[in-house]
Amino acid sequence: MKYLSKLTLLFCGVTAISMVAVLCMIWMTNTAQHNIKRTELAHNSYQSHLSLTSHTYQLFKEFADAMIIGDRDKGKLENELINQIQQDLATIRNIIGEEIQLVGEEEIEELVLLSNIESQINSLLTEYKSIIQEGTEGSQSKIYWKRLSNILDREIDHKFKAMIKSALLEEQEEVDETIAESRENLALVKQVAIALAVLSIAMASFSIWSLVRDLRIPITRLNKGVTSLADGDFNHRIEISGHTELDNVAQAFNKMTEELENREQMLKTSNQQLEKAVTERTAELENLLKALESSDKQRSQLLADVSHELRTPLTIIRGEADVTLRGSDKSTDEYRTALNKVKQAAEHTAHIVDDLLFIARRDSDQTKLNLKKVDLCDFLPEVIENSSQLATELSNPIRFYNESHTAVVNADPVRLRQVLVILIENAVRYGGDNIEIKLVNATKGYLIQVNDDGPGLSKEEIEKAFQRFFRGSNAANYYSKGTGLGLPVAKAIVESHNGEISIKSDQGEGLSVNVYLPTKPLLAVV
Repeated sequence: MKYLSKLTLLFCGVTAISMVAVLCMIWMTNTAQHNIKRTELAHNSYQSHLSLTSHTYQLFKEFADAMIIGDRDKGKLENELINQIQQDLATIRNIIGEEIQLVGEEEIEELVLLSNIESQINSLLTEYKSIIQEGTEGSQSKIYWKRLSNILDREIDHKFKAMIKSALLEEQEEVDETIAESRENLALVKQVAIALAVLSIAMASFSIWSLVRDLRIPITRLNKGVTSLADGDFNHRIEISGHTELDNVAQAFNKMTEELENREQMLKTSNQQLEKAVTERTAELENLLKALESSDKQRSQLLADVSHELRTPLTIIRGEADVTLRGSDKSTDEYRTALNKVKQAAEHTAHIVDDLLFIARRDSDQTKLNLKKVDLCDFLPEVIENSSQLATELSNPIRFYNESHTAVVNADPVRLRQVLVILIENAVRYGGDNIEIKLVNATKGYLIQVNDDGPGLSKEEIEKAFQRFFRGSNAANYYSKGTGLGLPVAKAIVESHNGEISIKSDQGEGLSVNVYLPTKPLLAVV
């Protein structure tokens, strides 16, 4: 049970006891007022009966005196006493009426007794008046005094006095009964008060003991949990044994500890990831630094290679010019021959410069292409046909395999033709006698494969194949006219079309160059 429920029950119990005590006090007060009123009415009735008795005796004494010594005031005092007796009877009747309203019908007996007393008084008055009247006639004086004595002796001293005594005893008994009832009520209230006090003390003691018992263990567990958390122990959990408010606090504490543990773990994981990222970034920076150093070396090598490559045609041009200008005038054929050599050297130089310029623009993302719709199914056979002069030395013609009816891509036909010519020329020069070109469907594009059965390249040579001015061992040993810019230019053109170019080869088992062209190249390269 929750502590709030226990406190609520305790409050309800205390309130109930207080209400019972208040009701007892209200009942006791009402009962006391009722008894006081009843006692007061009984006392007033008792006094009124005494007054009635006194007035009645005084009246008949006056009657007797009047008969003995004569009526001096002509019945004035007797009439006053009769009026007072009537007032006493009316007062007693009113008091009995109030007692009937207060107590109930059990007081009707007093009203009957009062009626008997009133009837007795009226009967005595009538009897007395009859005797007086007879006495004034003076006929039977002995009988007159005998009847008068009988009234005074028998009727007043015995019957009337007995009635009055009975009425007074009735009122005394009522007073005694009221006092006894009041004492019983006081005793009952005292017992109830003692019982309520004992119940209150027992309830308070039990509630305090229960709260202390239920609070001690959870608070100890909470203190232990807080201490463990302060010491950095995130694995500690507070035991929950119920559904009280402190158990809810313990549950929230366990949840908070679990969240802290998860955050601690996340922080450790983040630190590890951060350390890993820093390590990776450091490695990347080191690789970039190496790449930068390699780029500087390549740039230096490029300058040296460019200087070497350009020096040869420029030397030819200068030599032919010197020879032509030296000595006497030459014939037209000699001038023509010298100019043809100069032209060839200039064309070779322009070709090298053009390739270097295209590669440089590709490195700076400034390549310009003239894109058009090109159907590779028609385009490749045309390029192969135009390159047939390169394959005159082959024992077998170049074979073409196509898996599609149409293979339309957005490409620059001039540059794409340049790529194919470079690959075919390399295959003819450095490959075997069997060359085949395949057009294969690929994901979101097409794949052009140029295969030969030549000596191929080693893994080290494949890694360097797309570097500028690099020439494989086969090309360097048997063909001295190459510049080593063919594959770099082809790579730059393919990547400008958002494509990919790669080489697969096992040394001694031929070579395969794969060119992937997407259906829709990125707009950024257009």
